[in-house]
Amino acid sequence: MDAKKSLKECHPQKYYLTFLFRVIYYLGMGDCWYEKTERSRTHKILYGIWAFIYNSYLILNTINQVTANFRSDLTVKEKNDMIQFTFAHPCFCVKYMILIFQKERVRNLFKRMMEGNRSIYSSIDLDKESVRKAIIYSICLAVITLWTLLFALMDGIFTYISEGIPIRTEVVLYPTRHNSGFFVNILRFLVELHWWCIITNMLVADCLCVSTLIFSGYKFKIVTMYFNNLRKKTRNKIGTKSRLALRDDFEKDFKLGIQLHEEALWCAGYVQYAIGNLYSVQVFETITLLVMCLVKLVTNERNLTFLIAVLTYICCLFAMTLAYFSAAGDVTYHASTVSTSMFHCGWEFVAGSKSLRTMAVVAIQRSQVPVYMTAFGVMLLSYSNFISVIRSSYSFFAVMY
Repeated sequence: MDAKKSLKECHPQKYYLTFLFRVIYYLGMGDCWYEKTERSRTHKILYGIWAFIYNSYLILNTINQVTANFRSDLTVKEKNDMIQFTFAHPCFCVKYMILIFQKERVRNLFKRMMEGNRSIYSSIDLDKESVRKAIIYSICLAVITLWTLLFALMDGIFTYISEGIPIRTEVVLYPTRHNSGFFVNILRFLVELHWWCIITNMLVADCLCVSTLIFSGYKFKIVTMYFNNLRKKTRNKIGTKSRLALRDDFEKDFKLGIQLHEEALWCAGYVQYAIGNLYSVQVFETITLLVMCLVKLVTNERNLTFLIAVLTYICCLFAMTLAYFSAAGDVTYHASTVSTSMFHCGWEFVAGSKSLRTMAVVAIQRSQVPVYMTAFGVMLLSYSNFISVIRSSYSFFAVMY
């Protein structure tokens, strides 16, 4: 308990990520954390069985939904739901499968992000601020996702009351409404449970990705703080040290600042390399599912429960996409502030060394290069492009109808 409390106080980001990766482990996605945990051979065998069964269950149920396209006895509402799930749930699977297949990259990323140059300079206050922001994002995503699931279930109950269709939130190849029996009811329960399980896995993957973007942005914020403090530190030393000693101290501190900046740049680049595919999946998911939701609003018979269910689904898509674009936009913004703080770090107080001036010019020029997160390698994740994605979805729908 004392060790956990100490970790929470001295390294809040690591404490938060340890909890998040523990949840990922329990959800069958493997141990993606960079610190090895001693586990017995029996534990490893049982976990392997659990992970195989759980992931097989998620994937087989997803296949069961996709193959529902071959059914010919579906109502109009079921057809629209089926098309939506055909696009949505494979995307959900891809999100958490990326973490499984990129496990080594994820480990390398967080090992350097959490340890890296922390011994050189860190800020507990900024760490706590970043964790609070990550928790707020995660809670908002969890609440609106849970809200969406509940209203989807209510819509299924209303459909059962009005049309006699067994309560369902997913349209599958088997069982159909005509099948009955104890075994069939068990399968129906597993199908309904699948909806909650796959969303939970997707939600955890989204929270990890958004949190990583937030922590990457705060890497640059720490660099900005370092150079701001370097100016104050240099100014306070004036008059207490000789000009030569002051210059040597400044040059040493400035090199450490450059090292911090390079570390932040590496983290931002490796985040894109390790989990950047999640951004592309999210953009594709948002565009396609928004179009499907708009189609459902046009073609389905509308009632209050149905409208609320669809609108909460749309709000959920908005929230998830906004979380990605907002967190990625913060990375770009915080990276852009480094050049200004670097220019005002106090080099003019010790000017005179040609090597120092050259080093400062090169460092400032490098810090002025924009840092962007991208989807599909071309779409910049920024505040303005979030609106562009929403507009693209509506434009595609307008062309279709």
